[in-house]
Amino acid sequence: MTTPENFPATLKNKLIVSCQALPGDPLDHLETLRRMAISVLRGGAGGLRANGADAIAAMRRETTLPIIGISKRFDDGKPDITPDFASAKSISDAGADIVGLDCSAGRFPTSEPWRPLLTRIRQELRRPVLADIATLEEALAAEQAGADAVATTMFGYTPETAGQRSINWTLVENLVKSLHLPVIVEGHVRQPDEVRRSFDLGAYAVVVGAAITQPEAITARFIAGMQS
Repeated sequence: MTTPENFPATLKNKLIVSCQALPGDPLDHLETLRRMAISVLRGGAGGLRANGADAIAAMRRETTLPIIGISKRFDDGKPDITPDFASAKSISDAGADIVGLDCSAGRFPTSEPWRPLLTRIRQELRRPVLADIATLEEALAAEQAGADAVATTMFGYTPETAGQRSINWTLVENLVKSLHLPVIVEGHVRQPDEVRRSFDLGAYAVVVGAAITQPEAITARFIAGMQS
């Protein structure tokens, strides 16, 4: 991994907290998400990941730290991250410093192809692009297409990786060894020691979401542990 030219250097070795709520979740409320962001920033988060223009704008007013912005829609429970240029522009205009983009095999066929979209975001919006991927091959393709960083966000949510709900440490190692881009570990991070292991393997930053910001998921994990 080389020093990135366009990706925020302030995120290196930092914990990024994803402040999102699934549709129908009691926390899926703009003021709640804003307060959630303030809380994790007070706890020491080095940046945020947020979904949708309204949430990004609300969080932008609270911090100058980097925000990874996405525009997420769901179909049959499957996420589609930043499906078109209009959604990318909306989150950029709202104040996102980085645009997250699904560059995986799980991208919906109804969405704009990610390669030309990635180019438009970088050239027209002048924002760095974080490529959400699930495999090494997808990461290499994103790097070749001009992505500024990659994240393991889509591991477990694509046809090839469906159903896997733990960090693929071999994938993380291979990404760090093979790419000249920052590698961000995101998805299935549940414990502080997993964050430390990510950094020990050479990750640029780590994103944690549900393990910090979703009480329903946290409670369910405790209940499962009690019953095992």
